[in-house]
Amino acid sequence: MAAAGRVAGHGGAAPRGQDVEAARDPFKGRFGRMFPGLLACDVSDGAIDELVTWMGHPSRSQAGNPLVPAGFTYLGQFVDHDITYDPTSKRDQDVDPEAVVNFRTPRLDLDSLYGSGPVVHPFMYDWKDSEPAGARLLVGHNKLDDGGEIDDLPRNDQGRALIGDARNDENTIISQLHLLFIRFHNAVVDRLVGEGKLRKRDELLERAQQIVRWHYQWIVVHEFLPLMVGRQLTEDVLPPAAKDAKPEVRRKFFRWRDEPFIPVEFSGAAYRFGHSMVRADYGLKRIPASFAFTKVAEHTLRLSPDLGGFDRLRESLVIDWERFFELPGVQASPQVSQKIDTAIVRALFELQDQEPGEQELPRRNLQRGRALGLPSGQDVAGVMHETPLTEDELELDNMPQSRKELKCSAPLWYYILCETARAADSRDQPRPGRHLGPVGGRIVAEVLAGLLEGDRSSYLHSDPPWEPELGTDGKFTMGDLVKTAQVKTAQG
Repeated sequence: MAAAGRVAGHGGAAPRGQDVEAARDPFKGRFGRMFPGLLACDVSDGAIDELVTWMGHPSRSQAGNPLVPAGFTYLGQFVDHDITYDPTSKRDQDVDPEAVVNFRTPRLDLDSLYGSGPVVHPFMYDWKDSEPAGARLLVGHNKLDDGGEIDDLPRNDQGRALIGDARNDENTIISQLHLLFIRFHNAVVDRLVGEGKLRKRDELLERAQQIVRWHYQWIVVHEFLPLMVGRQLTEDVLPPAAKDAKPEVRRKFFRWRDEPFIPVEFSGAAYRFGHSMVRADYGLKRIPASFAFTKVAEHTLRLSPDLGGFDRLRESLVIDWERFFELPGVQASPQVSQKIDTAIVRALFELQDQEPGEQELPRRNLQRGRALGLPSGQDVAGVMHETPLTEDELELDNMPQSRKELKCSAPLWYYILCETARAADSRDQPRPGRHLGPVGGRIVAEVLAGLLEGDRSSYLHSDPPWEPELGTDGKFTMGDLVKTAQVKTAQG
């Protein structure tokens, strides 16, 4: 059993980041600390240099994760943009998390999709080609040379997307995922219009948003979380779903008063595991069975610069979603994400449109964690009563100058990537890199489940327990969402 982590002082200080006044603005939230008593991991510049060099070393190769289709890398990014946004922070200066405003609501409510509604953000809604006007989200259309057109995010005349969060246009995969949710919303509106029960725009829009949000939340809980943290841990942190079950808080570490907040241990470390899942290239188009193997490369595009964002969608980049998610009735398997480990794809060391010295994403993550005063992975493991990682598991042979320092105090983000070597299945068989380990998995699972528990409008607060209206037999997946969104309608 691991010793408890180092603490700054004695006694049981109340968790920070739970400011009632800050929670009163429904369009903003706050950051705070999940482990407020732990000392900061003041990692040295030399250790950061060695960690960054090792994570991007040319000798390292990324391995695929057969359990996780590639689309979940970007669904994870979409979820992140739904619950966190700090546009003012800088990675190279100390930051008080309690003083930082979160410009996203700490709820899985798709405010990045809906903004503040058609009155406050009318440019995001369709006022001409739908009835009632303003109930559907606006879809853009790009003209092709042959006279046809393709769907895209709505854009201004400079090609910038007119959406609730500009980050959802930073690459062509996340932008098309945002477009997919726009089309899913519109398909739900069309379904409700067809039923003829709701005629007023506000009533129709409110009902459609609830359906879309609850199906999205269901996917996060029942598909995304089990893939990212394992099914057992997912079940451990969720409240019982049975109608007659007694209310029970099953979270051990993510607690708050009145309103949830976003812990910096989550936003600055644990949830950044997705960076290791990014592939160097992606196949966007379905591959016909008749294709010769040598032709597959013609349908494969590199992450950088081919898949850059903030511009109109080109026909050659339109995604066939069976390449990213398992779709009902489709035999072909999607391409997979990379394993969760410390090998980071080279493209994330060469980010476009960044100042010199800022291109290396792993360095930015590590420096940002230091500025936030995040605790070490060893200390968080101690509080969780998890056995700390060994020197071999921390891969310290590759950091000879910083070995002694990192053995005792490794940055939380790096530690979480290392501990995926301990990920195990239901039979306790090791499955290195398949999903998060006990520390990272616990943080991610408790925060996402806790945000839903703290949101009285989430599906977890329904009575009796809600099940998806769409999909099949009470189940709903990203594949079902794709199928629903792509149904052509009289208005589509």
